[in-house]
Amino acid sequence: MRINRKEILRLSGLLGISLSIPALSFVASGKTLKTGGFYADLEQLRKLSHAIPGDLPDKINVTKVADTIRPASVVVSGESADKKMTLARTVYQLVFPNGSILLDSGMDLETHRTFGKTEEPYYPENFERVKKALDKANLIILTHYHADHSGGIIRSDRFDELAPKVWTSRETAELLINKPHKTTVKISREKVERFFITDFGNYYPIAPGVVVFKAPGHTTDSKMLYIKLANGKEFIHSVDSGWSMENIIEEKMKNASWVHENQEQLLAQYKWLNNIINTEKNITVLCTHDNEQYNDFIEKNILGNGLEV
Repeated sequence: MRINRKEILRLSGLLGISLSIPALSFVASGKTLKTGGFYADLEQLRKLSHAIPGDLPDKINVTKVADTIRPASVVVSGESADKKMTLARTVYQLVFPNGSILLDSGMDLETHRTFGKTEEPYYPENFERVKKALDKANLIILTHYHADHSGGIIRSDRFDELAPKVWTSRETAELLINKPHKTTVKISREKVERFFITDFGNYYPIAPGVVVFKAPGHTTDSKMLYIKLANGKEFIHSVDSGWSMENIIEEKMKNASWVHENQEQLLAQYKWLNNIINTEKNITVLCTHDNEQYNDFIEKNILGNGLEV
């Protein structure tokens, strides 16, 4: 995977980084885990996290704009249908000394209502803060095309101002255009092409301490992130690989009839993530929709409560 000078210079401009490197071209290589169509190499991720010079992020903040409540048997195969599990609809924020990056964009109330047959909790005050954080952000990363991740951008009345700082992959861009996840997030090619769209191999160092890497399985365009903070702590954001950490730790699939995933790829991801959990004590694995983790990590100050605006 090569990252050309033009892309890095554009990213540096968005992030407020001053670069004077004469030739900016990084090649991702090294030993790679290849199982079921999933490719990841932790040491390569660590190496690439320093590919873009600059201050590392100081912290990770999180908020949720809504909750979705499902039978545990839907979230984790083999769980009880009588037990309920809450799925948090979250947005993460990486805070740098001179700016911020948002990981996905949340969704508005109308889009949230398309996810269930009954009215479920929605937090408008949190979404208002997400909108302000989107305005303030230097960069907005769309991890995949699903509406609870992309809706905050697509439905924004400030789309024209936000679009130039939205980064995503070509795969995600094409799915947004050709296969909208919900009726509320239909979008034209002309609008999507205003995003910062990148073709890349397995890895993409996007900011100091931050590497995006491909993790198809939940969707064909899904990605995870490796994040290293200035204090040395490391994170793997598994995004929607599992809806709960129980999916990952127990290596059990989701069991929702409306979800069509590549289980071979997901199982490979679960095994890779479990190996990290068991052997890399400095790394914390994040799971977008795990409400118990959301509450626990805020209480323990692993994640900041709410987005800075």
